[in-house]
Amino acid sequence: MKQKNYYIIDFDSTFTQVEALDELVRISLKDNPEKEKIFKKIEEYTNLAMEGKLSFSESLAERVKLLGANKEHLKKLVTHLKKSI
Repeated sequence: MKQKNYYIIDFDSTFTQVEALDELVRISLKDNPEKEKIFKKIEEYTNLAMEGKLSFSESLAERVKLLGANKEHLKKLVTHLKKSI
């Protein structure tokens, strides 16, 4: 049985018309009553990395932790990204 390979590509709005992580934030926090608070924290981690005060990998790890994203969220993201190429 041949195994399928899957690739996730995000070229900071070059390959897709949107930022994948931003879209995942919107999807995963849609019904979360704390979404504004969490979104602000995600922005803080983004800014810290852009200012060189935190490494990209540390910033990304902290942002992903805050999302609480699951497999269903990722399926919705992939569907959305396919429409944004």
